[in-house]
Formats: sequence, C-alpha cells, structure tokens
Amino acid sequence: MKKLNIYIGFILIAIISCTERMDIELDASDTKLVVYGGITTDTMSHLVYLSQTIPFNSTTAPQPVSNATVYIEEGENRYDLTEDTNNPGHYYTASNVYGKSGATYKLRIENVNVGGLTEFEAIAQMPVLNEGYQTNYLDSINVTYNTNWEGWVINGFAREPENLRNYYMFRVKINDTNYSDSLDNLILIDDKFFNGNNTVGAAFYFIADKDTLKPGDRVTLELCAISEDYFYYLSEAQTASQPQFPLFSPPPANPRTNLSGGALGYFSAYAIIRSSYVMKEEDFVGVKVKG
Repeated sequence: MKKLNIYIGFILIAIISCTERMDIELDASDTKLVVYGGITTDTMSHLVYLSQTIPFNSTTAPQPVSNATVYIEEGENRYDLTEDTNNPGHYYTASNVYGKSGATYKLRIENVNVGGLTEFEAIAQMPVLNEGYQTNYLDSINVTYNTNWEGWVINGFAREPENLRNYYMFRVKINDTNYSDSLDNLILIDDKFFNGNNTVGAAFYFIADKDTLKPGDRVTLELCAISEDYFYYLSEAQTASQPQFPLFSPPPANPRTNLSGGALGYFSAYAIIRSSYVMKEEDFVGVKVKG
C-alpha cells in the first residue's frame, strides 16, 4: 500500500520543489534526504543537519544521517564539517569559518545511502553587501509598547542601500534566548517599497505577549540579508506549515530546494547585522505586566 512521505525538516528552523500545487503519492520506501543549514557572515561553527523523511503515519522521529562526508567549497577553499558525536546528523565547520560578501558556496554531501543515492550537493551565493554593512545597514533600534496592538514593537533606524535589490529576514533574541524559534516568528520582507530610503523608527518586529519583556532585558534584532531564492523558500515553508482551509483542502506543494537528487530542505548563505536595546523602567510606564 502506498503512503505519503511527510517533509518535516523545515520545521526545525530558525529556520525547506515545485511551485505548483500537487498531490504526490510515494512508496514508503521512497525515502528522501532532508538538509537544513548554511553559512553566515558570523565567525563560528556553522551547522548542516542531515536527516531522512518518514512515512506520514509513522510514530517514530525522523532518523539522522550519520557518518557522511560533508564539506563546503568556496573557490579554492574547502571547509570540512565534523559530525557531533553527541548529536548524530549534526555536522559543524571549524569555529573560525565565516561567509564573505558575494562569494559562492557549494555544499557537498558524500558517502550516504538515502533513496538509493550516495551524493548530493547545493549551491548558495552570499548576497552582495556594501562596504561597512555591519554598521551602515542598521544603525540602532528601540522597543516601545503599542497600546492598540497590545504588544511590543521593535523599531529600527536603518539606511537601506539604493544600489542593490535586497531581501531580508528579521529575527529576535531576548537576552541569550532565541525568540524567533519557529517559522511563524520570522519576518520576511523585500525592499521594493523602500529601496534606498532611511527608515526612521520603522516597525521591524512585533512581540505579541506584553509579559515577554521586563526591565533589564536585552533585546537584539538580527537583520539578515538573504538571497531572493532563500526568501521565497522561507515564504513557501511558512505557507506549508499553516493549517489548510477548508479542512479537506489538498496539501500545499513542498517548498523549493536548492539541493540535488530530490533532497528536501535548503542550504543557505546570508549576512547577519545586529543591533540591541536594553529595556528601561520608563519603557513600562502604563504597561501592566505580570510580576
């Protein structure tokens, strides 16, 4: 009997091939590789996570893919990834690796056996960034309470470059905790309506629960400059993760992928620009929060 394979790799996020809606029946044996990870402008150990799809009605968790050969190529540079022995399927670069403006990165996955295939690859290009982007793109932020929306608004003061078409993903950390830990908490925008303009206190992010913040909390906005294709991948992933209406609507198509061999997921390359704001006592005047 045929069963549907469910693609759940993109739920891991924060942060996932066609663009037409289709119903596809797959044999239970039609296992696919799921890849999530990428490289950013941060100097750190970058993660690529490998797992396999599971049948729709399976009660088991997705199985990680271990003992693979995983590396990233950029020009003549090769960055080998090492699997974490305590977290199967999690492969990391060395801690001194970082992405560069405009560079093209190729992910290579070898020595696996998923769906009868042993090798996979993906190509991602880091967006081109103006010199000094770390300070020029995002000057500062503040956080204010909006009584009409009954939540916190993160306002940004930024200089949007006019000579580039840009796509952005906004994420938030509160102290050391990632608030944008799901697809629903990612904000995606492109610059077609404000290209080249200064944003003076524009609302970049909204935190709905007023009890989330307290005086002394450090709120960090991450403005991520992403590629156009990754922007649409994330948009499609958000749509696919939402409940479908009416109740018996056909499932949405899988989000696009940049991986070969029918693998699912996405290998990304993007820049991260940060700005932080420390909540003050006066920010809470007139705001009733739980003690």
